[in-house]
Amino acid sequence: MRVDARAGIAVARRMLLRPARPAPAGPRVRVAVWLTVTGSLVYVGQKLYMAARGEVGMPGHPAPAEVQAQFAHPGLAQAGNASLGLLAVVVAWATIARWGARLPRWALLCALAPAAVLQSLGAVITIQRTDFDLAHLGWGPVYEAVAGSVGIAAWVVVAVSYFLRSRPPARVAAEARP
Repeated sequence: MRVDARAGIAVARRMLLRPARPAPAGPRVRVAVWLTVTGSLVYVGQKLYMAARGEVGMPGHPAPAEVQAQFAHPGLAQAGNASLGLLAVVVAWATIARWGARLPRWALLCALAPAAVLQSLGAVITIQRTDFDLAHLGWGPVYEAVAGSVGIAAWVVVAVSYFLRSRPPARVAAEARP
């Protein structure tokens, strides 16, 4: 049995580079995407603020002095974290944008899954760090808990909805199988 290399390459190209063309996102999904984009941009702003100060951590929660001493250039480390926040913005936005529909499904899912997990873990850490001292409860802890919870829910909606909206029709899936 002879394998035709060109036919194999054509099949691989057709399968791997096929644009996702997801179904249009509903209003709830769009709200979830814009919540994730807004939350990520707030994160970027916080990291840029800390980079300008030359400190590691988050505003109001700087890292301890022994952690600060581990970084020769804390501003660069914070700027790198800010760039990861911008990447999360682009990934979330791609799930509803026209230009994102041209990306292969597997590529966007491979970027969306770690972005959703890492952003959600950051929200969990923020919620865990929140100091709910009922005697002196202020808006800061309440905001952090609510924003973190909403962020986790929004990332779950964005990831699950894109996964479901971008599934290929049964006809296309049947053609892809050998």
